[in-house]
Amino acid sequence: MKKLISIILIACLMIPYQPVFATEYIIGPYDTLDIQILNHTELAAKATITPDGQISLPLLGFVEVQGKTLRGLNDYLTEQYSAYIKDPNLVINLTPKPIYVVQYDRKKLEWDVKTAKSVDEAKAFAGPNQLATIEHGGIYQVNSGKTPDWWEDNWYKVLTATAVVVGIYSTTRKW
Repeated sequence: MKKLISIILIACLMIPYQPVFATEYIIGPYDTLDIQILNHTELAAKATITPDGQISLPLLGFVEVQGKTLRGLNDYLTEQYSAYIKDPNLVINLTPKPIYVVQYDRKKLEWDVKTAKSVDEAKAFAGPNQLATIEHGGIYQVNSGKTPDWWEDNWYKVLTATAVVVGIYSTTRKW
């Protein structure tokens, strides 16, 4: 038994380990950026990215930001602003585009649209094991509840009515 465990342990150690890193968020249309340059409040800008992937910034005009990561955008804007400002220090805050979760309640026959600000919030709206992959800006439809079953909803009414009919019949008819 010890030999088998040691063989399995050695085999597991032989499997190459590849660490998995989270991918950086890619900036896209309808994300909102709040860009500030330290000690230069007059150059602060809050802008929503247009559908063609641009924002307008003081001194720089229209800048293409779609497809960049926050780190890449910070490096790019630092380089662009260094032509006007000595050693610019930028602070960029991102508000990602919202995630919409459309819930259809099959029992009440009602639609409900919820706006989630994060992937975790969208998963909470959707319920357990409903959505596998969720991305910012997506619209996801989720069914909740179960289809109404007439017998399940009315069995007690049928039994009560039957008992009443049997009771009335047995009182009016003498055995």
